[in-house]
Amino acid sequence: MKLRVKPFALFLYGTVLALIIIGARLLTSGIKLPDPLEPLTVKKPEWTGLITLWDVNYVECGTGSNAGWLNRQIQRFERKNPGVFIDVRKMTPERMKMYFEGNMRDEVLPDIIALPLYEELIPQELLLDLGPFFSEKEIDRFHDIARKCTTKGEKIYGVPWMMAPYVLIFNNQLLQEANIIIPEEELDWAFIDLTVRRLTFRKMEGKSEKQYYGFCTYFADYSRPLWSIIHGDGGTIIDEKSYNMILEWNREAGALPQNMMNYSFDEAWQLFAIQGRVGLMLGNVRSIYRMRSLQQMGKGFDITVKAVPADGKKGLFTDQVAAYGIMKSEYGEKVNLCVSFLKMLVEDEAQVELKSIGAFPVIASIKDIYSDDLQMSLLESSLKNYTYSPADTHWRKQGEDAQAKIKFELEKASGFEE
Repeated sequence: MKLRVKPFALFLYGTVLALIIIGARLLTSGIKLPDPLEPLTVKKPEWTGLITLWDVNYVECGTGSNAGWLNRQIQRFERKNPGVFIDVRKMTPERMKMYFEGNMRDEVLPDIIALPLYEELIPQELLLDLGPFFSEKEIDRFHDIARKCTTKGEKIYGVPWMMAPYVLIFNNQLLQEANIIIPEEELDWAFIDLTVRRLTFRKMEGKSEKQYYGFCTYFADYSRPLWSIIHGDGGTIIDEKSYNMILEWNREAGALPQNMMNYSFDEAWQLFAIQGRVGLMLGNVRSIYRMRSLQQMGKGFDITVKAVPADGKKGLFTDQVAAYGIMKSEYGEKVNLCVSFLKMLVEDEAQVELKSIGAFPVIASIKDIYSDDLQMSLLESSLKNYTYSPADTHWRKQGEDAQAKIKFELEKASGFEE
């Protein structure tokens, strides 16, 4: 009996035989098939160990602390780089200054460090120029104000990661009593001048007479809100109109607390929010969140938040830009990891998460993270207007001179007993 093989079965036999031959050649030639688990595994970096970061709260965010946000970014980084850990050391500006004013050894210094806003505290020769690590496209992503704060000449000494502009906060209770209605559009200094004068008065409370002030702010080593009012454009540096307006508030109306130029933020906040004796406070975004906390406890009062008006100026001043620099090191791969971490801080995901601490992105393309928060959204829309910073050394010198003159005028005035 003759066996017959059908054509289709013969085709299958030939195909199987061909696959066996090809598979054998692949194995003998050293070609490996891709590991299906490879996308789920993370390769260890060439360098592993501890990266140290000294963090100083030079810039206050809305919640007062950046710890939650920073810890989340560190966790993301450590997951992507097994064997690499970032150790954060929180310290005060005073302690930071102590390290650099003493004769400290290089091994004490951290790998990443918060950069102060005004002082030339960290010698430039100790900071790594980050320019070679960033492409022009990456640098162009930053707001102008953020770039300026970390650039000196042709070198980039830091990576900005958040900012928090100054804000005008109105006491709605006093506004209502004075029948003052704040316009919805952007304010000008003419309206603010009129409001400050009308909200300056004396009032009997029990057997004593209390002074109510139209305006109050504060002064700190790393926060100079008054400069956001008196700055000018171009070569003028100081805007004479707004500068004279502040002096007149004190001379003519008695609208400023006598010791205002010596106030800390907490002292100004006590007078404005706790005692309710100020019509308008110039502060930072922390003021908004503090008032919300008071309202949740059944205290405080309703406020209206407005951005500092440009009033025809080309740009606004702010010094509230937080940045980290990298100390020079001989460990090439470790330096690369430090740069990689700072770049992660300005990725879209991390920048959007700044909302959790009441801060604003330094990346210009990221917008509307506060679309559900009317007060913060108003400030967010003003970020594009900021162009001045402490990096403008000529402006800084004249700003300090102008503030010293205002302080002198306030101190020599015979203010009402608080």
